[in-house]
Amino acid sequence: MNIVRFAAFALLAAAPLLGQVKETVNVTVVEVPVTVVGRDGNPIRGLTAANFEVLDEGKKRPIASFDAIDFASLGSTRALSPLNPAAHRNFMLVFDLSFSQPGLITRAQNSAREFVAKSVQPSDRIGVATLDVARGFRLLTAFTTDRSLIEEAIANPRSFHGNDPLQLAGRTPISSKPSGSEGVDKSVPEDRSGQKTLAATRQNIVEETERINIENTRTTAALLEDANDKFNRQKAEREIDLLMSLSQAMRGVTGRKQIVLLSEGFDPRLIQGRGASESAETARPRDYADSRDAVAHGEVWKVDNDNRFGNSASLKLVDRFAEACRRADVVLHAIDIRGIRVQSDVQIGAFESSNEGLHILADATGGTVFKNTNDLTSALDKMVHQQEVVYILGINAPSSEPGKFHPLKVKLINVAGGRLSARTGYYEAGLETDASRTLTTAEIIINDIPQNDLRVDSVAMPFPGSNGSEQVPVIVDINGADLLDKSGDDIIFADVFVYAFDDKGIVRDSLFQRLTLDANRVGEKLRAGGAKYYGTLSLPPGTYAVKTLVRIADLRVNGFTRTDVVVPAPSAVAMTQPLFFEDSSRWVLVRGASHDPDGAYPFTVGDETFVPSATARLRSGEHRRFAFFVTNASPDAASIEVSPRARLVAREPSANGAAFVFDLDPADLKSSTSLEVTMGKGRQQLKSALPISVQ
Repeated sequence: MNIVRFAAFALLAAAPLLGQVKETVNVTVVEVPVTVVGRDGNPIRGLTAANFEVLDEGKKRPIASFDAIDFASLGSTRALSPLNPAAHRNFMLVFDLSFSQPGLITRAQNSAREFVAKSVQPSDRIGVATLDVARGFRLLTAFTTDRSLIEEAIANPRSFHGNDPLQLAGRTPISSKPSGSEGVDKSVPEDRSGQKTLAATRQNIVEETERINIENTRTTAALLEDANDKFNRQKAEREIDLLMSLSQAMRGVTGRKQIVLLSEGFDPRLIQGRGASESAETARPRDYADSRDAVAHGEVWKVDNDNRFGNSASLKLVDRFAEACRRADVVLHAIDIRGIRVQSDVQIGAFESSNEGLHILADATGGTVFKNTNDLTSALDKMVHQQEVVYILGINAPSSEPGKFHPLKVKLINVAGGRLSARTGYYEAGLETDASRTLTTAEIIINDIPQNDLRVDSVAMPFPGSNGSEQVPVIVDINGADLLDKSGDDIIFADVFVYAFDDKGIVRDSLFQRLTLDANRVGEKLRAGGAKYYGTLSLPPGTYAVKTLVRIADLRVNGFTRTDVVVPAPSAVAMTQPLFFEDSSRWVLVRGASHDPDGAYPFTVGDETFVPSATARLRSGEHRRFAFFVTNASPDAASIEVSPRARLVAREPSANGAAFVFDLDPADLKSSTSLEVTMGKGRQQLKSALPISVQ
């Protein structure tokens, strides 16, 4: 997905005879994340824009912007918080449920836990998915910083049930002795010529029977092996196709995407043919001896070319998979969860145990296979370490054909021994298709991407909680006219997503609610106001960005808003922002979940409860009341100033503090654009400001 930093602009060309001609050129800024490592495998720091050259379809593009982010430096990441979306590191952990023995899934889970706990950083985004050729791929989570969610997904990706009847029939043993031949007397008596002739005839019959039995056995085994190969090849092709679909699904995610495939891998012979290392001892008999004999006797039609040289259709599928990954800016790394492999067995002797199937997938995308070790932590650490420094190169790319793919090539200049990794292309903006332009819900929330199909406002503020953390009520106002007009149905399904990100970009709490609204019953209220959602987060002291996305289910209709909240320490004196009283008769009220179930309803002043507004839009000439709350202070211990002027209506004690209610006369607003409240004097002052508008 392209990161658009500025929109279209106009170029005016002078034309003396025809007047001015206006030519519009659409320009997008394409951001190219680049990592550079040295010969020692360590990231190279301190590079500048002069060290890079970007070619767009072979044409050199000037570097319009340059940024460097060092994930190993807390100062670098904090100074750039929130991080440039193009610099995000995204890791999708994929559990292969088709080419993994059930007992090794536990090893895969342990490796995934170590990877998340030891290798990645808190700001890195992790996703979890499963791959099953019988059921497709399933995203258990989107890319997220919520480590508790990731831990839950890793702990139970899905119960493994082997549904492959030929899983244990990869190799059909062929007996060296045909059944029933042990009791045949092969000696030829020589005392009488008649008996000798009869014995010779019998011997010929026995030998011919043996030959026919062997041939029939080999033919039957070959048919079984052909059927088995066809079935397993279809499985391998299905897995590649699913990985290709997963890569395409991640195309809309900004930043480089790393698929970490936890698998034993499929039999590479099914895709690329018999390996050069296979011998008569390790290869299947008909793959080696029979093919050799057939060629020697000129019976080339008996040679299975797929087993010798690879299946052409499968190899083309690998090429399409590699191209899909390049276009989606995806790199696949594979973890051989079998660990250290052996090449012999007590029962069947020497055999080929290869992880080359993982190499087929990883090599096609420029990724790495971690193998021959039961401790994968150090290898994964190395993979992440190589991506500690990310350089963001921005180029201006004119758009001429919406949806067109542009191959990119980035070159290093004057960097001896450096090895570069960068995105290999981008799509021109302007083409709205499921494959190239749909923004995922997670991307909108994480990257604060504006969404204005639905007008949405929200407010969040901390109150003393009952479980050691502060309760943070969230009020979300959804414009009802937008819901009615955009949906067009009598029954409206709207999803509300609320996430609280701390100052490191980590999800600390979240809420989800599906609203079901019957337009025939609540249509008037929706037209008059809208739907008001109320839910409660539970957060420890800190600074948070509370992000809310409202989406009409099954439609590309979204509304997004963000509210920054500071949750104070329990003993601190703190003040909320002003909250205007709402006329609840104009709204459809929806009570959502509370993560502080024992916490009391906080919007209470004395014996009166009220419903707060998420906005400060005032009607001209209308009196409006507002309230604010103070913790760890008594009602009489505060000196309060309000601008513009407002009349104090109530001063009441509240949970761990005090509540104040004022009446705002619109005549006093004049040209004011904000409501400011100051409590206390001198250095003990608390201040709060709220933007207001008069309609």
